[in-house]
Amino acid sequence: MSSLTTVRGTTHRPVWLDGLIWYVILLTIGTATVFPFLWLLLTSLKGDAQPVFANPPELIPAPPTIANYIRVWNQLPIWRFFINSTIVALATVVLNLLVTSLAAYPLAKLRFKGREFIFYLLLSTLVVPAELTYIPLYIMSVRFFQLEDTFIGLILPGISSAFNIFLLRQNIKSIPEDMLDSARIDGASEFRIWRSIVIPNIRPALASVSIFTMIASWNALLWPVLLLNSQERFTLPVGLLALRSQFSTDFRLVAAGAILGIIPILIFFFVLQRHFVQGLSGAVKG
Repeated sequence: MSSLTTVRGTTHRPVWLDGLIWYVILLTIGTATVFPFLWLLLTSLKGDAQPVFANPPELIPAPPTIANYIRVWNQLPIWRFFINSTIVALATVVLNLLVTSLAAYPLAKLRFKGREFIFYLLLSTLVVPAELTYIPLYIMSVRFFQLEDTFIGLILPGISSAFNIFLLRQNIKSIPEDMLDSARIDGASEFRIWRSIVIPNIRPALASVSIFTMIASWNALLWPVLLLNSQERFTLPVGLLALRSQFSTDFRLVAAGAILGIIPILIFFFVLQRHFVQGLSGAVKG
């Protein structure tokens, strides 16, 4: 019997062939995504005697060494950059979760005049590149609020995000109205409903927002470069920029510094990954 089935004159591929095609596509995309990181990791483990660029390419370190990491750690105050980035990123994540969830709740569940207009006005800001806002933001931060070379100046611009408000709003909309109405009948205030009902029901979405905000804050470069002057306040990307200038002739050291900057993001993602897809799927359903 033929493996192809004909129904009403149409020939269909077997199910296993469709699955194989998708696996090949996903494997190709996954390989293209992972390979640059893998190449960076292997380069950081190469010794001085092994060339970074060779023909044919030599991907595997022979033998692998952590000397590059030790040299980077000793040459620059990487530990200080780590602490600075951690302070800024964690504060940004906490404040962003607070502000965006408080903004998303009324946009999702409360009825007031101009609600839809405010929501779509927020969404319209997504088409504006963040870099275009840096000039007025810099003038406000330096001339009016005196926030130059401060952590607060790095944190405040990241405490709100139109995309995060949209993501949380879509998840909050999926919460049954009966649950909120029952709380109102029992005398709960809107703030109590937000704190006791809404927040526990959107934890996966909060995890997704945390990951997006953490990555954006941890990897931010242009704004910290504009605002920071003293090395003791440098975040990790700014410190790695100095590393690239200092060791521009030795890419092994640059690769080692880049890997050190990536590790915290990977750890943060793996801790929250089980909530990540669930939070995004809740936004689609909402």
